[in-house]
Amino acid sequence: MKKLDHHLQFLVDKGNSPSVSYLLFDKNEIIHSYRSGYSDIIRKESINENTTYCGFSVTKTFTALAILQLAEKGKLALADHANNYVNSPYSGPITIKQLLSHSAGVPNPLPLRWVHSPEEHLTFDRKQFFDDIFQKNKRLKSAPNEKYKYSNLGYVLLGQIIEQVSGLSYEEYIRVNIIEPLGMAPGDLGFQIRAHRQHAKGYQKIGTFMNFLLGFLMDKQKYVNQKEGKWYSSSDLVLYGPSQGGFARKPSCLKRYIQ
Repeated sequence: MKKLDHHLQFLVDKGNSPSVSYLLFDKNEIIHSYRSGYSDIIRKESINENTTYCGFSVTKTFTALAILQLAEKGKLALADHANNYVNSPYSGPITIKQLLSHSAGVPNPLPLRWVHSPEEHLTFDRKQFFDDIFQKNKRLKSAPNEKYKYSNLGYVLLGQIIEQVSGLSYEEYIRVNIIEPLGMAPGDLGFQIRAHRQHAKGYQKIGTFMNFLLGFLMDKQKYVNQKEGKWYSSSDLVLYGPSQGGFARKPSCLKRYIQ
């Protein structure tokens, strides 16, 4: 464990990451933990047990769990065709199970443009946005169950199925059926950043190829703030389509969820 701690600290000191929060645990307890670095470099705010991070595609595991809960309750079956519940542009016999396992052949356009500011969220029309995205990507990349191909859009469809079957918004379903039963507050694990000073900023290292590439994939003038040491910092962002990657969490809450 000391060697691991030393290596993680080396990565932070070398500037490979602004911060790292690490937990090793089994089903009952934390075996080892380590954290180091800053949630906000310019303010020199060190991370702590209350620091939240964006969960991005780990959110897909919540979506999969929600689908399995609904199947367990008899509200749907994994062998059901997705179009029994939602109107997708894909006419093939795509099943819910294939969407879960990324084997439906649904396209995967880059989702880096699928962001907006918290101020824009109140007027954002999620349904219209994804109706347009689906129309631009209405041809399957492969026949259902022919091959594995990772797809964010497939999990957008699963989120829509959860809403249709449960009668709740995706965020509300996850809150009522996963977050609250675990005894966690929405600010600890949820879809809104409630304590901005406790949330780790997004950072992209200056001079890297990815930083160059982001200029073609998103509006950097709008969403990338300023230089902070070796990094460009980004604004707090809301991801379109929360079922494919949208929650923020404390590491301890993610640990509790996994347990």
